[in-house]
Amino acid sequence: MAIVKNVHRDGKPFPMGNTDSRVVIHTQDGARHVTFNYVRFAPYAEFPQHVHDHSEDVFFVLEGSGWLKQGDKLTPIGPGDVVFVPAGEQHGTVAGPEGMVVISCQGPPDPKLYTGERDPTRRKH
Repeated sequence: MAIVKNVHRDGKPFPMGNTDSRVVIHTQDGARHVTFNYVRFAPYAEFPQHVHDHSEDVFFVLEGSGWLKQGDKLTPIGPGDVVFVPAGEQHGTVAGPEGMVVISCQGPPDPKLYTGERDPTRRKH
């Protein structure tokens, strides 16, 4: 059965850098092959570099601009840009001066993303 969810009402926050990150469609909704996320960045906020061991990542920039970060390489991204990241490839995003809004999907779902395990700013040393 299809479900309808609202990003603002139904999105569940998850820890990733200093962004407002919300998972909207998750395995708890019955999704076996994909998850859907909404991320709002304040100016210069960062979704830290991380790796999905077995998941591909696709994200779409709705508003604002920033950079795809892969190691030391920064690639400009802006409204209408779609980014594909293969499984096992390091990636992150950084917003520009006006902030940024991004939606993303991972397939298959990466449960470690939603527990904070993928966020290097939350790891204990």
